[in-house]
Order: sequence, then structure tokens, then C-alpha cells
Amino acid sequence: MRIEIMVDNHSRVADNNLKLALLGFTLAAIAPTISVVTGFVYQAGLLAIIVFFVTKVWMFGLPAFWFLVVEKQPVSYSTANLGGWKISALLGFLMCVIIYVAYFLLGDKLLSSDDLKSILEPVGLTNKKIFFIAVIYWIFVNSVLEEYLFRWFLTTKLEQIFGGYWLPIILSALIFTIHHTIALSYFISPLGNFLCSLGLFIGGIIFSWLYMTSRSIWIPWLAHAMCDVAVFSIAWHLVIGF
Repeated sequence: MRIEIMVDNHSRVADNNLKLALLGFTLAAIAPTISVVTGFVYQAGLLAIIVFFVTKVWMFGLPAFWFLVVEKQPVSYSTANLGGWKISALLGFLMCVIIYVAYFLLGDKLLSSDDLKSILEPVGLTNKKIFFIAVIYWIFVNSVLEEYLFRWFLTTKLEQIFGGYWLPIILSALIFTIHHTIALSYFISPLGNFLCSLGLFIGGIIFSWLYMTSRSIWIPWLAHAMCDVAVFSIAWHLVIGF
């Protein structure tokens, strides 16, 4: 009888933990898509800017609240104790080469400088100083935030929900790709969106794999930031010019 009670209690705890993981995952995963839909689908102007900043706070605050308060875990700085810097730098470099080669071969067919400027001009991103500040933010802040959300929190929650190794990696990469695909549909051609989304999905798999092998967001962040440098140098060339 006592064994049955212990098994039942263990089952209830496991079920509650699964439900908590699913709830935390859902609340965190929808934030980037809400921001993109508000900004690009509905083109909500000032509201879109407000939603952008609110969702950034949401993307940072909710995982921290969930980890520290709901799950009652100690503070962690995600230190890279298991290494991984060299492989991250190598993969980041290879992805940068692919990005530049793809742009050199297909850029004129997939991305119009005038179209990009017309989309960025209403929010001031055709201004050289503002664009520079935005690029610095995307490379050194937003990329960290995305690793924190997609690689640490969401991948960890997917591990808790589904178990295994590759399924959480693939699912987190898919979720990482979705909001980018929505945004890209307003910048580039359908073919360009497909190719970029495929690249983002593969990149997401690489970033998630780097996190799973190192258990530190800083390892995938290095490769992510290197890719952002490549992407935004191309954007700078198209919008501002060298």
C-alpha cells in the first residue's frame, strides 16, 4: 500500500512538472511571434514599437521568473565550463562564408535595396547613426536574448516535455525560424524567404546543438553573433552603403 502511494505521488509530481514545463514553454515561445506579427503583419506603427519593447522584456523576464520563482532554481550565469569556443567560432565562420557566397550569387535576385529602404525608413533605420545603434543592439544584445530564450529556456523545456536529444534541438530550431520567416516575407521574395528560412532552421539546429553540448548560452552566442555580423554588413551595404 505504501509503495502504491509513493508511486502515485511520484506520478503526480512528474505530471505537474510536465504541465509546468509546457505552460512555461508556451508563454515564452509566443512572445517573438507576437512582436513580429504586430510590427509587420498589422504594421501597427507606435503600437508595434511599444509591443517590440514589451516582448523583449517578456522574453527576458518570464524565463528568469520561471526559473528562479516557479522552479526555485539558483541563479546561473551559464558559464562555459565544458568549453566549445573553438567549434563555435569555426561553425560561425563557415556560416558567414555561406551567407556571403549566397548573397554574392543570388542577392540581386532575392533582395531589393529600394524595397528594404522603404520598409526601414518609417522607423528611422535608414539613418546612419540609428542603423548603427540598431546593429550593435542586434549583435550584442538581441542575439544573447535569443540564445537565452530559444537555446536555454525553450530547448530545456522541450527536453522536459519530450525527452531525448535531437527532438528538442529540431523543435527549438523550428520555433526559432517561424517568427523570422514571417518578418522576412516583408523584405524579400518568396524564394529568398525559403532559402533564408532554411538557413535559419539549419543555423538554429547548430546553435541548439552547441548549447546541448556545452550547456552554456555563450557558446552558441559566439556563432550567432558572427552570423549577425555577416547579415547586418550586407544590410548596411544595401541601406547605407560603404
